[in-house]
Amino acid sequence: MVSILNDRRSGTWPGLVRRYGTAILSTGFVIWIRSLLQPWLNEECPFSLFYLSVLLTVWIAGTGPAVFAIGLGTVAAAHFFIPPSSSLLIDDVPDLVQLIIYVFVNCVAIVLFNRAERQRDLAENRSLENERLSDDLRKADLRKDEFLALLAHELRNPLAPIRTSLALLERNEGSPDVVRRMREIIHRQTIHLIRITDDLLDVSRFCRGKVELQVQRIDLRLAIADAIEMVENAFVSKSQRFQSLIPDDPIWVDGDRVRLAQLLANLLGNASKYTPEAGRITLNLESIDDLASIMVSDNGIGFAPMQAERIFEPFVQIDASRTREYGGLGVGLTIVNRLVALHGGTLSATSRGPGMGSCFTVTLPAAASEPSHSSSLADDFAAPAWRTPCQSKSLATTGGKSLLLVEDNQDASELLAELFRAEGFQVNQAYDGVEAIQKATQSRPDVIIMDIGLPSMDGYETARRIRRSRTIGGSKMIALTGWGGPTDRDLAIQAGFDLHLIKPIAFQTLLDHAEALIRQTSQADLGDKPNLVPA
Repeated sequence: MVSILNDRRSGTWPGLVRRYGTAILSTGFVIWIRSLLQPWLNEECPFSLFYLSVLLTVWIAGTGPAVFAIGLGTVAAAHFFIPPSSSLLIDDVPDLVQLIIYVFVNCVAIVLFNRAERQRDLAENRSLENERLSDDLRKADLRKDEFLALLAHELRNPLAPIRTSLALLERNEGSPDVVRRMREIIHRQTIHLIRITDDLLDVSRFCRGKVELQVQRIDLRLAIADAIEMVENAFVSKSQRFQSLIPDDPIWVDGDRVRLAQLLANLLGNASKYTPEAGRITLNLESIDDLASIMVSDNGIGFAPMQAERIFEPFVQIDASRTREYGGLGVGLTIVNRLVALHGGTLSATSRGPGMGSCFTVTLPAAASEPSHSSSLADDFAAPAWRTPCQSKSLATTGGKSLLLVEDNQDASELLAELFRAEGFQVNQAYDGVEAIQKATQSRPDVIIMDIGLPSMDGYETARRIRRSRTIGGSKMIALTGWGGPTDRDLAIQAGFDLHLIKPIAFQTLLDHAEALIRQTSQADLGDKPNLVPA
């Protein structure tokens, strides 16, 4: 019976034979029982027992055999138990009525049985789906806990020396050497924190599909040069031998130079991280048919071949031990994989096993030829058009420009104010939107640097009210915020900000932007459309 139940949806000949054989056997069994009862029933109830054969058949073999069983029961009753005997003709009206009822009731029973079966299958499928979702949720919860533990560990690493450095500064404020060393330590660890934050934001943007490429025709060798420049200090610090095999002729691709440099820097940095001191790292660029291939190989720790696909998942690391020898959040390869996919390419990873090194290959579609408007190498490395070249001497030191700093974090506000005052700015501070409007009206600053997340009135509404003012509406405004998505930049444009900068930002960069806006004001370029910086 189990095999017949398993064959109910099977269209094979053996399955059909077993299913329809069930209809024949059940009908034959009912004929035998009805024959035994013939002395007592005679011509009464000729169809009554054949209901059982149909129900049994639909339960075991399904709809088709059950309909076949209805036909067999009709023929058997007419032939054996309805007079005239041995004939298929039914002349008696009561017998015809019983036949109609027999067929109708069995058809209804088959329909109801099929509906119940479908509901049962649906319930089973839902149960399996619920089990799968529950399992996925358990795994996701486990990965979340592991990630939070990993993130806490990685954040404590730079925060611990920063805290220790501050304690040493408090005890040795008069020692220039100690101040210099502690400042260098705090700077390095702050850069580390910024990298962790940027990586997390990048992964979030990729997962939500919020990353947009600035695609143009570029020589892939330039992006490789950018990437090598980013990570060469890592090679030097570990005395690693780095070799690049790059052809003399350009290899053109349509891509985002900044993002291509980012993905290659991640690959090279990953290779350096997992390769011991004095190890060997090689980058090989070549053109194969209509493809550009970049291969980054090393003789580092390698990985098991079965992990080749898993290592591209977020927060997955080759080194899962508690020693955390290599550090990191395990998002570098995820970012690389997403960037390669956005460029229409493929990323593959191979290794012969732990301790045998690894090789990562990026394949990108090659462009047909050099663009007609191609520029020189020096032009390609020029500053972006939106960045105004800064002068060697601060404008603020010569012009005594005024600035309003709107920031609800008092420590951050005091530090920025002190830095701007050191550059010759006249700085006023406000800690919420209402106070910002009041102080802007009083001081009429040349530049307003404003956070977005302010109490009582956010930065967008504050900026809109300032723009509507006749007295202070012409002030230049910079949004300095931790919200850096495309929607946030659009909201800043609509609110009237001239620039949109993302925290944390180097002070020199912020100073350059502030002075550039002051320069625009002094040149009476007030009619220009606001230019939002994609920082």
